[in-house]
Amino acid sequence: MIDFKNAVEEIQKKYNIIGRSKELKQIILAHSVGKNILIEGEVGVGKTTLARAVASYFDADFYRIDCSEDTLTHNLVGYWDPPLVISKGYIEESYIYGPLASAMLKGGCLFINEINRMPEITQNALLTALDEKVLDIPKLKRIHAAKSFFTIATLNPSAHIGVTVLGEAIMDRFVWIHLDYQSPEEERKIIIQEAKLEDEKQQKLAEVTQQIIQKTREYTAIRRGSSIRGAIDLAALMNQYNSTKSTTKWVKTAIMALYNKIELEDGISKNKKEIISDIVFTVLENADF
Repeated sequence: MIDFKNAVEEIQKKYNIIGRSKELKQIILAHSVGKNILIEGEVGVGKTTLARAVASYFDADFYRIDCSEDTLTHNLVGYWDPPLVISKGYIEESYIYGPLASAMLKGGCLFINEINRMPEITQNALLTALDEKVLDIPKLKRIHAAKSFFTIATLNPSAHIGVTVLGEAIMDRFVWIHLDYQSPEEERKIIIQEAKLEDEKQQKLAEVTQQIIQKTREYTAIRRGSSIRGAIDLAALMNQYNSTKSTTKWVKTAIMALYNKIELEDGISKNKKEIISDIVFTVLENADF
């Protein structure tokens, strides 16, 4: 039996992961019985970080594919190299393995980033590999996956541009793990760690910047609030100033850090700069800073 507590603590310590004990336990549990894992969560909640950490913990090479509407079967499986085929014929040396075939052959982790951006025809190429651990490459061979092969895919529920609805067949082959935003306390610890904040004054930056991104998630005019990256960027930028007492500096820097990380609802009269300014003013008014 797996000692989940020790395994989770080892991953957290080795890979500098703050929190996520429940989710790490779920991933380890799913991996222990050979299940394909689908991690669903908003942008910036740490889906890729957890996948990399778990793959490394199990000594599995990491084979990544970032999906888009242009992700075709050959991007996933592999392809014949025309000049090599002409000179050498249909032999293994002429074939360029894609991440799926490579992970199966070497017993690695296939990481499918934003699987809901993968076209349905490409999704279909995954089915036998996920279910039967078998992949047929025409004119070459049938691959039987090494025992240690496993798959982790991610899905961003807020994505709506270039998204393909996942079919029942492929969804049926995954177990589902949800990642929500972490608690304010854990997010502050992450900001301190990632923005390299050391003394007490610097650590106050973590508290204020976390409150700012929290407000972006609660603001009714904002469809998608900022991830933890927004707070890390804002804290790191503000930490370069000799003084952080200037409201103007906070507003200008927050716009730099957060402008690309929020998405407004349709039909909103205010623009992003105005909304970010409103949020910063509200937080600073109530902050003992």
